[in-house]
Amino acid sequence: MADNISESNRRQIAEALTEYLADVTIVYYKTHGFHWNIEGPNFYSLHIMLEKFYEEIWESMDEVAERIRALGEKVPPGLSDLLKIASIKEAETAPKGLLMMQVLRGDYLALAKKSHDVGVIATSFGDTITTDMMTEKATFLEKAAWMLQSTIND
Repeated sequence: MADNISESNRRQIAEALTEYLADVTIVYYKTHGFHWNIEGPNFYSLHIMLEKFYEEIWESMDEVAERIRALGEKVPPGLSDLLKIASIKEAETAPKGLLMMQVLRGDYLALAKKSHDVGVIATSFGDTITTDMMTEKATFLEKAAWMLQSTIND
């Protein structure tokens, strides 16, 4: 447990992480759903790329949830609880391949920004563990957004 951080500050960090967890959960399911539904001439390479992305995101979700617990807070137990606090929206359809890549690129960049924001909060309270973790998350998300953008470019 993070005893070097006050209870109030731990709670604020955990709240920011929970909001991040809600959004990363949406992005995980959206990435996985797009992986299942991708079609077109680049099917195989996009299918494999999205699989690598959702696997990385899944591990990220677990790490964030465990950090929330290490800060002494509970993780929302149900998907409906997370959906209520998510700012990134679920996919309502499975669009064409390139549009899928554009949607995910926007989501990954929004999630990277949220990673930065959580890192700023953690840094302000001296929580270097959460700061480092969120820097790692932002690094992956920004790289993934660049890869998605590269698939869209002609």
